[in-house]
Amino acid sequence: MLQHPGIPFVHYAQSFTSEPSGDELLDAYTSLYNAAQASVNQFIAANPGHLALHSTADGDSSISYNLAMTTKGMAILPRRSESAVLRDETGSDVGLVALNGTALGGTMMVKQSSEWELLRSRPGQLDYILSEIGFPRESRRVKPHV
Repeated sequence: MLQHPGIPFVHYAQSFTSEPSGDELLDAYTSLYNAAQASVNQFIAANPGHLALHSTADGDSSISYNLAMTTKGMAILPRRSESAVLRDETGSDVGLVALNGTALGGTMMVKQSSEWELLRSRPGQLDYILSEIGFPRESRRVKPHV
């Protein structure tokens, strides 16, 4: 299983050496999902009350995640939130930025020009957004939201 050392949040990937069969794709997905599930469980154990697993009563996944797949590999990124609040330098809310699978392709969409201007003027906000949505690579306590 692969992890890029420069990415500060939990993610897992597996490359394909040739065109995988359906069974091989399922095995890769299962392996990646299990690793993501274990990371989520570690986070919950280290941060009681910050996150709960989803109900699986209807066959749903117990965790939230993004999955990317190309002809060369597959990656899974467990997430603890689908969005983060953007705040200006005074701490005032500017907007809510939601990330979905398009972020895996390097695209993030905002709805308000104020959000776009904030991200352009303060590029470090992107790191904040990613840290709010993903899980830290090490199991450690997170700061409560203020």
